[in-house]
Amino acid sequence: MKIIKISLLAVVLMFLITSCSKDESGAINEEANFSIDLNLALETDWVMADEILVLVNEHRASIGLSELKRDQQYASAYSVEHTKYMIELNQINHDNFYQRSEALKNRGAIHVGENVAYGYTTAEDVVYAWLNSPGHRRTIEGSYTHSGFGVLKNAEGRYFFTQIFYR
Repeated sequence: MKIIKISLLAVVLMFLITSCSKDESGAINEEANFSIDLNLALETDWVMADEILVLVNEHRASIGLSELKRDQQYASAYSVEHTKYMIELNQINHDNFYQRSEALKNRGAIHVGENVAYGYTTAEDVVYAWLNSPGHRRTIEGSYTHSGFGVLKNAEGRYFFTQIFYR
């Protein structure tokens, strides 16, 4: 029985250790290229993104927070790029978030957050899911002023979402 408990603990610790991405180290190449094609922002489903923004802003207003402004440039271009990456892998993740965050900070942002999701068919469903997740809710309720969107469907017609928040 003790061997099983120790083995289970070892597996859990191994999972926790190996699940960290390199981006979490905070190290970044000084010559990192943060350029992005701003035309990527045009690829997002802006009807769905605008519905998400309305719902997020309604929630923020209900608790006394300021409204987020829509970013249709850099934050959305980075969001679309990340959503395409998730679609390619067919999984949601925050891979390379540090680079997206640093790229926006190089453009003047001081604080950056991100929510991702997939498979929801309506703005109401994805926002409801995020608000019922403590981590995602904290991001929605964070001290941000702007938000960008990467809302795209995969080849099977399922939505993948990236919402980047920044101040």
